[in-house]
Amino acid sequence: MIESVFIIILTSLVFLTLFQYANLFSSKIILSHAAARAARCRTVGFSEWMVEKSARVASIPAAGKRLEPVSVGIDPTISAAMQQNRIGDIWDLALRSNAHSPGTVLERGRVPDYMGSVETPSAQYILDYERWNSLSVDIDESLSMDGTAPGTATVEVEMHFPLLISLRALLDGQLSDTEEGGNMAMKGYFKIENHYPLYIEDANW
Repeated sequence: MIESVFIIILTSLVFLTLFQYANLFSSKIILSHAAARAARCRTVGFSEWMVEKSARVASIPAAGKRLEPVSVGIDPTISAAMQQNRIGDIWDLALRSNAHSPGTVLERGRVPDYMGSVETPSAQYILDYERWNSLSVDIDESLSMDGTAPGTATVEVEMHFPLLISLRALLDGQLSDTEEGGNMAMKGYFKIENHYPLYIEDANW
């Protein structure tokens, strides 16, 4: 029994570590995509606020729980199957159906309105997620205004993700996450040629 307890604990730690690594790896890919969308937005001359909104919308799959709009329920067919405790029917329905949940439909309808918002306070009432507060977008522009080259724009998107297991806390002998080690900052980068100075500022071409 004692040996089984130790094996179960060790197996659970390994499983949670692998699950956490896979989650962080997918989040890294999403942030790289968000950085690419933000860089593309900047290279055609959009403002920094539009660049930030592009990065936020592209990071939705990794942004955690939706805060605004709040949950509007699930598909009635799936809800009926859940009430009858038919897990197999729910799975079969998900594989056969192309329908989206009411929340997803509402969310998709609000993305264009969010992209059209003019300031952060008004945008938060249109669409918001729990990890957007930790998202930051850094734009590094190397502009060549002499007409010899368009220059480059490098965009870095950073977001903080909670850890299922804090290795630092475990090394310190703690079973719960500490404030310092309970989150990890993930970053995505993208570098692209900067075109907008050529036709907005003329650049002597």
